[in-house]
Amino acid sequence: MTHAIFKPRPATAVLGALTLLCAASAQATNGTMPHGYGIKAQGMGGVAIALPQDGLAAANNPAGMAFVGNRLDLGLAVVMPKPEASFGGVQYDGDGDKAIPIPEFGYNRVLDDRQSVGVSVYGNGVSTKYDTSILGGPGSGDDGAQLTQIIASPTYAYRITPRQAIGISADLAYQRFRVQGVPDSTGVEGQGYDSSTGVGFKVGWLGQVSEQLTLGAMYSSRVRMGKLDKYRNLLANSGQFDVPERYGVGFAWRPTQDLTIAGDVLRINWGDIDSLGNALTDAEPGFGWRNQTVSRLGVAWQARPDLVLRTGYSHGTQIVSSDSATLDYLAPVTPQRHLSLGATWTLDAQNEISFVYARAFGSKVDGTGPSTGVSVDMAQHWVGVAWGRQL
Repeated sequence: MTHAIFKPRPATAVLGALTLLCAASAQATNGTMPHGYGIKAQGMGGVAIALPQDGLAAANNPAGMAFVGNRLDLGLAVVMPKPEASFGGVQYDGDGDKAIPIPEFGYNRVLDDRQSVGVSVYGNGVSTKYDTSILGGPGSGDDGAQLTQIIASPTYAYRITPRQAIGISADLAYQRFRVQGVPDSTGVEGQGYDSSTGVGFKVGWLGQVSEQLTLGAMYSSRVRMGKLDKYRNLLANSGQFDVPERYGVGFAWRPTQDLTIAGDVLRINWGDIDSLGNALTDAEPGFGWRNQTVSRLGVAWQARPDLVLRTGYSHGTQIVSSDSATLDYLAPVTPQRHLSLGATWTLDAQNEISFVYARAFGSKVDGTGPSTGVSVDMAQHWVGVAWGRQL
């Protein structure tokens, strides 16, 4: 039975510490992914494919690393989710008061006038906890799930011309997974944490096609993860839980020197991952998640020489299928709309501080067919800060 619910020694040390902190938890707003990677991008609704702004650029489009210069970026977002589920008219509220940390790290080094190398580290995941046994199983009454995926993307970017670049990243992934309160096909539950690793790749192009307009495109392969052996009787394909394929295009338009308007269209193929895409009635049931199209639009305004203000909006198609909603109480990833505000304050010639606040609005899904009588929903507040340094 299937149920599914992220150069110098100082930089190396920071990367190691960040990886340990990432293992604590993560929380998603688009499936198992956040609404954007990088505090600056998050402030613009996640827009980033044609607008690289920091060392997290490789998470969105590896070609963008050719245009961010020598820099180091450290960020931390805190998300406060409010998951909800209803079974037969009985309401269950998840642990919505918990503040979940989501760190990020970026580093880039320009080798010459054409080449640069760097690494972006970022995370995906879902974390849900209820104080009762919702499905009435024999467990402890502490139902929930936790998925944390950490991806490090070492990247090489090459400028074909002064205004165009291509880039490639190796996506090196680690994940940790746990489900509590749900028995597998042999009646066993409480298997504890299990983990696996995997490898994928990402490619991208970025080009300034005029003085005002920049275009970008990216493709990120499916990251094929090692199987989670403890959950071989719970997850499809004997414990397989991969990171889905995604691809997209974007633009950045600068009508004036102080104003940037940018947008992305991104496709995420959740339905290709059996543990996520299988229907509730399949031989190996899953979440019934559908493939998703995410549209994002953001604005950045240089209000003063030392201050940039941002805002953005993101809308994703609903991935939770109403006839397979039963298992989604473990991962009620229903939000479709995200509204964000952000800012960057330049401290001096090298250092800057960026901020973001984002709101993920709930979008309730009422079950139909085999999921009749079930409803799931989740809303979130998202707050983050990052320090960037030009090296």
